[in-house]
Amino acid sequence: MAVKRFSISMAGEIHDRIKKYADDAGLDVSTYLTIAAQAQMDQQDRVKEFLQPFEAARLKAEEEAGTGTWAGDDIVLTSEEQAEVDAILGRAPRGRAAA
Repeated sequence: MAVKRFSISMAGEIHDRIKKYADDAGLDVSTYLTIAAQAQMDQQDRVKEFLQPFEAARLKAEEEAGTGTWAGDDIVLTSEEQAEVDAILGRAPRGRAAA
């Protein structure tokens, strides 16, 4: 496997902490950071895999939301009912600009 390098910058406190943890584990900083990064990526992959069915369901629901008639779409409110809805939602009555 080809070895590639990163050049990274970080706050001194983080640098010192990484160095201490690597030393405590008996590893050089490069190996320690490689193991830590791999663990983080593996965790993110597991989360992504776990959430994939939910994401697919969300996308499907969004797609379907634009294609059908929702319950209540055919309801026409009287002007008094619409005024009540507007008051509850705190918006200007339809057809009038907000004061």
